[in-house]
Amino acid sequence: MSSLVPSVRLSWNRIDAWLRVYAPASYELLAPPADPDRVEAAQEEMGLRFPADLVDSLSCHNGLLEWGNLLPGEPPQPVALIVDHWRMCEEIAGDDRDLREASGPSDEPWWHVRWIPWAHGDGDAQVIDMREGPGQGRLGTACHDGTGHFGDGWPSLAAYLAEVAEVLDHGGMVDGCVPYLTRDGELWWSFEGDADLNGEPLTPAPTPGKEVVLAARAGWSLVGLLGLPVGAADDGAAVIEAIARDWGVALPADYVAVAAAYGGVMISDYVYFCGARDLRVYGEEWSRRLAGSPSVPCPVLPSRGGALLWGHTIEGDRLFLVPQTDGTWTVSAFRRGWGDWHDTGLGFGEWFRGALAGALATDWLPQWEPGPHSVERVDS
Repeated sequence: MSSLVPSVRLSWNRIDAWLRVYAPASYELLAPPADPDRVEAAQEEMGLRFPADLVDSLSCHNGLLEWGNLLPGEPPQPVALIVDHWRMCEEIAGDDRDLREASGPSDEPWWHVRWIPWAHGDGDAQVIDMREGPGQGRLGTACHDGTGHFGDGWPSLAAYLAEVAEVLDHGGMVDGCVPYLTRDGELWWSFEGDADLNGEPLTPAPTPGKEVVLAARAGWSLVGLLGLPVGAADDGAAVIEAIARDWGVALPADYVAVAAAYGGVMISDYVYFCGARDLRVYGEEWSRRLAGSPSVPCPVLPSRGGALLWGHTIEGDRLFLVPQTDGTWTVSAFRRGWGDWHDTGLGFGEWFRGALAGALATDWLPQWEPGPHSVERVDS
């Protein structure tokens, strides 16, 4: 395991601590440590050695005492049920080559004898791959109605549990799911934006670590995030305000100030932030390209009443400031990877600073460190 990945025991300690404070009913579902003799007997029956990560996990908790949605994947199981599920899959696969063998060189079989179903439910399992090779120890899935899959898994159980602990403390998502609390105060992992569970409300889970980070970052300046300004702020502001007058709008002051000082650059080799020198041409070109586009549900400046296109990412996401009826402007984006229009509801300064500081949980921008970010001038 990489030294950069926290130990399984440390991650379980963080998860346990979070559960004790914010979801004590869920904490009570965690079983005590497994009997080492039972772990050894399981390895002998299955004919393989458990990876150290799994042994360490079982020495923290022998799965759950009863079903619970404590992890974003399948629920972790006691060692006896790990063996039961492994034995069941072995019996089903038997001598059936269609189940034992992959259909192609890059595919996986339905089942392999050296997969450990450490977590499972409703026939589906999260498995640890113990086949020889560079992928040994990785985490993937073995579905009851499909083949195994490791493409979007984790390199180890330790990496998975570390990600879970980090998201509980600081926010974000794991495997497409975010943590909530149910009405009864239990931890529940579900898709982002889910508001209820069987008609009962879901509340976003507290992120104590994030609150500490946000408080620490509240006073950070753009100089701390981006370094010294790359342009003459006064000159740039005058150019941007003149363009805005030509387009018949008054752009928000925080955007004008930042674009004048830091525009015309690539930030961390990922976001292009258009500056004063290119704003007119940039807007006119994309206003024509996006006219009538089903992906962007509003006109783009200089079209009358349009949103301001102020930048894009290397992934093809387009970043906008959209005028609101109360005279404010908020950040929205066309997310190319998602194929959707995303409204943040945040003003430019709040969103831009928060994104660069890593204080906004997002699944479509990098989880940046707080900076300072690399800034590279872009030639016209």
